[in-house]
Amino acid sequence: MKSKSTIGFCGDVMLARDFLKVQKIRVLDSVLSEDLLRRFSNIDYLIANLETPICSGNMKAGDFFMPPDYAELLTHFECMSLANNHIFDCGETGVVETIATLNKLNVGFTGIYSNSNDLWYPRIIASTAGNISLIGCIEDSLYPEFAVSSFSILKLSDLLNSSLLSELDERENIVANVVLLHAGKEFTPFPSRKLVESARKLVVKGADLVIISHSHFVSGFERTAEGGMILYGLGDFIFDVPVSGRKASVVPIFEISKNGLSFSEILFTKRTSDLTVNLVEDKKEIRKLHRKIEKYSKLLSNNPEALRIRVVSKLHVWNYQLSRIMWMIRSEGFKTTVRFLLDVLKRGVRKTFVHLRGRE
Repeated sequence: MKSKSTIGFCGDVMLARDFLKVQKIRVLDSVLSEDLLRRFSNIDYLIANLETPICSGNMKAGDFFMPPDYAELLTHFECMSLANNHIFDCGETGVVETIATLNKLNVGFTGIYSNSNDLWYPRIIASTAGNISLIGCIEDSLYPEFAVSSFSILKLSDLLNSSLLSELDERENIVANVVLLHAGKEFTPFPSRKLVESARKLVVKGADLVIISHSHFVSGFERTAEGGMILYGLGDFIFDVPVSGRKASVVPIFEISKNGLSFSEILFTKRTSDLTVNLVEDKKEIRKLHRKIEKYSKLLSNNPEALRIRVVSKLHVWNYQLSRIMWMIRSEGFKTTVRFLLDVLKRGVRKTFVHLRGRE
């Protein structure tokens, strides 16, 4: 019996939109480079956030869904978190098809549950070195507007107000609790004070590791006084927008033992213009990425709501949006880009209208 196992965490996985257009001209196996697959072969369990439903198509979804034919790529993962703001994009049919496809591929999931079954039960990784609980949850403000009645996502507030983490902590066969939290603001590596406080509360409640997605950027890491660890952003692992700030991602690897989780190493990945995910092996680039994480981590120990940090965060968002628009014009053309921007504007107006209606 192995006394230790390893578990790695990848960022967002989204096989939709422009990814499908690029994928038509090559084989699916080439999405992950051979060097990266060799490193992954030495990791016992890989976990990621599945940022799109798996479905055959639905008018509500537009082009933000993964056809089942592409789901084979997910077999590299032990478990996917479905607790995010896109899982209901294809409605109830999409949720059912996503779960059925993952079950068929023998890929686990966490974060979403049927309202007819037991609530909030986590996914358990049954390692020979000790069992790990995986709990996917979402920040309340990001709960999807197209949520369906038959399924629910575990909300952050419900997890914080429950005794689930402490109950799991008391089980002798659970050596560590991992919370996969979808929260925060998009397109900035700087978490808000509210998010930092919520993540720290999860550790106090019994989480040993909190991994946050939704920003699409690599962010800082933090060790808490209670001995837990918080990773505020791993970046996009498989995604379709290879623009400045979103090409790189990190894959932190931990050892599992009877004493819990211990940090082992970080792998860095980077997507090319054809969306291939490569292992970063250049030492100079690795040092640069390490310094970036250290910089963001240091800011976490200061006040995340400081004016300077808020201004820099806004600049990150604007810089990304400008980079994305320029990339779309080059790859899709001016007219397609304008249609996309108008669609974004319409969704924003609709969301504001729904919000105002809810306050009446």
